[in-house]
Amino acid sequence: VDGILSVDGRLDDLIKTGGEKVWPEAVERIVSRARPEVEICVVGIDDAEWGQRVVLVTTDSDLTLTDVRAAVTAELPAFHAPKSLVRVREFPRTSIGKIRRRELARQAAHAVAEST
Repeated sequence: VDGILSVDGRLDDLIKTGGEKVWPEAVERIVSRARPEVEICVVGIDDAEWGQRVVLVTTDSDLTLTDVRAAVTAELPAFHAPKSLVRVREFPRTSIGKIRRRELARQAAHAVAEST
């Protein structure tokens, strides 16, 4: 429709956890500064207790949830810190190389459900 601006995707990236809002990019920036060589993505998955759970997804086998949480809580309130860490072989990507966050969130949700 003429005159109406529509944003698709970015607002969906917003994670609402325990009544708080978390922008994945803020968490990703902190983790990337601490470990620039590691490929990561932060997604939100459904959680019965919190509404959504902040999950860090990585292809790195050495990154630990403890290290990630420490780096994030040093700069942001604790609700920004991921509650889970999921490892994948590779990130699903678009034809131009962007990470498919929704697909990655589905993979993360499946992995978290299997681990509990």
